[in-house]
Amino acid sequence: MRKRGALRPDTTLAPAGEVEGEIYVQALPACCLRSFKESALAEPGERRRLGFGCACGRSWRITSSLDDRVLDRFVTHAGPRAGGSYPAA
Repeated sequence: MRKRGALRPDTTLAPAGEVEGEIYVQALPACCLRSFKESALAEPGERRRLGFGCACGRSWRITSSLDDRVLDRFVTHAGPRAGGSYPAA
């Protein structure tokens, strides 16, 4: 069973193909935040996901997170602040 508590607020995301647009998870539009939570808290599949899409048409990539549930579910894409390290700082 997956832990269902709140996700850490220090997770950062960027629109797919636009690393410079990095934002914190709490700045996501409401519909995208709902899609992110559904994806992050879903039962893990065979492979980690590269990102997630929303019904509004936006696609997002995770650039940094310290939340184990997010790291278990998604491949992180180092953002501009990260210098390519894992996990991104």
